[in-house]
Amino acid sequence: MDGEELVALALDAGAAAAAVIDTAAIGFYEDFRKACEKNVCRKFDSNWMGPPAIGAIAELQKRVRAFPHGMLFQTRRPLKSNFDWKGMEAGAKVHGEVFQNLRAQIRRRFPDEETLPLNAGCCNVCERCAYLDKAPCRRPDLAFSSVEAYGMNAIALQKAAGIPCNLGKETVCFVGMVLFGKARPA
Repeated sequence: MDGEELVALALDAGAAAAAVIDTAAIGFYEDFRKACEKNVCRKFDSNWMGPPAIGAIAELQKRVRAFPHGMLFQTRRPLKSNFDWKGMEAGAKVHGEVFQNLRAQIRRRFPDEETLPLNAGCCNVCERCAYLDKAPCRRPDLAFSSVEAYGMNAIALQKAAGIPCNLGKETVCFVGMVLFGKARPA
């Protein structure tokens, strides 16, 4: 799997910007987990792909570092004002569509490659997560965690990748990442 090809796929899928970064350069921060524990996103302890179900930051860091590279991508949406909540929700919806489209393209192009896709926000594939029913994930093939749930700083990632992240008060940006390059066990 080639990083340049992944960037091209991301742009074709509708991303506004994309770049490859080395996972060794990614920082992990407990503060993001603390924000999760405060239930900022309203999904704490209610989703298989979010904390605490996904594990401790140290465990997630090992999972990420098993992949040498990550392809970071960003979507952007203009807003009518910095209080345009409907515009932000519409931007999040478009970003989710770009993410799922990109995932499907990667699976078709590289069926034998292992990847770890991370998105903006917690998994929302199922209307009600099986975690709430103490049952296994119903869609592990489509389920995803977020960059922030893994303890990564999305703004720092964008800066490290050379992707502009401050585009003004009337633009909202969302970030996803696909980790790749991990050797499959023989």
